[in-house]
Amino acid sequence: MEQKEETTRSILRRATFVVPDAEVAAQFYIDVFQWKVWYDDIVHCDERFPPSGAPHLAETRVIILESADPALGKLGFIHYTDAPFDTGLVTKRTKIRVGEPLVVINTTNIDDIYNKAIAAGATVVTPPANWTVPGADGKKIQLRSSSMFDPSGIYLEISQSEFYK
Repeated sequence: MEQKEETTRSILRRATFVVPDAEVAAQFYIDVFQWKVWYDDIVHCDERFPPSGAPHLAETRVIILESADPALGKLGFIHYTDAPFDTGLVTKRTKIRVGEPLVVINTTNIDDIYNKAIAAGATVVTPPANWTVPGADGKKIQLRSSSMFDPSGIYLEISQSEFYK
């Protein structure tokens, strides 16, 4: 891919998921990964941000968690008090869909995280398994990974590697 000279600096701040219950969604990550609540408040959303179909200043609850790396790892959840859309979840999922994000998490103990995720209600697609991927430098990276959907239907790929200890 061609890259042009940088003229504007942009960073990814976080990913925020629309969920039926922000507190329930956040609790999974607190229980499984021991992430901390960085932000938790009632927010009255402008109808344009995000464009949900809710009226102007609709009440939402936003919870943002901070992972072990506070500069890089923030994950948010938002729910509408009176959602203008269907809040039902697809359960027992086994496949991702086009347009869905893949939340990739590194850990120092995949087996411990896997057991905690099962206890917290995750739907496991792949239990911890060894595999190899090419790194950015072309060298092979050995991973031990598990794939699953959290109770809110968010896909997670959780890996342990020699580079994250």
